[in-house]
Amino acid sequence: MEVTEAGRRYYEGCKRLIDQIEALEHSVADDPSTLPSGIIKVAAPEGLGTPLLLDAIESFQQTYPNISVDLLLDNNPTDIVGETVDIAIRLATVLEDSSLIVRKLTETRMRLLSSPRYLERHGSPRNIGDLRHHDCLNFSTERYGGNWPYLSNGKIRKFNTDWKFVTNHTQTYLDAISRGIGLGLSPMIVARSLVQSGEIEVVELDEELPDVGVFLVLPYRDLIPKRVSLFADHLARVVKQELEADV
Repeated sequence: MEVTEAGRRYYEGCKRLIDQIEALEHSVADDPSTLPSGIIKVAAPEGLGTPLLLDAIESFQQTYPNISVDLLLDNNPTDIVGETVDIAIRLATVLEDSSLIVRKLTETRMRLLSSPRYLERHGSPRNIGDLRHHDCLNFSTERYGGNWPYLSNGKIRKFNTDWKFVTNHTQTYLDAISRGIGLGLSPMIVARSLVQSGEIEVVELDEELPDVGVFLVLPYRDLIPKRVSLFADHLARVVKQELEADV
């Protein structure tokens, strides 16, 4: 059995109405100490699930034990409205304009990464041109692997090559880099622990790489449920703390 399109629209409309009523009740509640409850649906790139989001969810639920979290991890852009998501986290060098509520939390550095083993065998590239003589890996949801962004005269350019390996799964991508299969480009928010442990290291190039923005995205609503705004603020604090040690 499957819900009809009309039924789905009816459900989504009812959910929005219930959320607005709940938010209004919280805003006029006589007792501000009453703990909020309910479910928060969160969408994020798969690479942020562990440990960043689990740390944030665990610490949040210690303060608000009556709130449950439904976590959707997907590296493809999530249809926030269609999936009835309360909060989405997105990583992007530039986030396209949208009718959604967008809150930029911070930035994480983009880095070229390699295992020590690979550099011992092949040496270190010094610039973008050198990369054509190296095995390059790419994280991408595109069919043919997409490209790597870099900065030239302050503008974002694109590097493309015959990728040695392409995947849309973060942990597999980082494992391939740490095994020495090739060089990879990644935001430090998902790779920092491996750099700190020495399993992979940062390769410096003459060209600069663009920073990646970390954004919170919420569907447009006149009234945001209290539990959602509380989690958004908590998540913002956790992300900023995690990135204080960004390499």
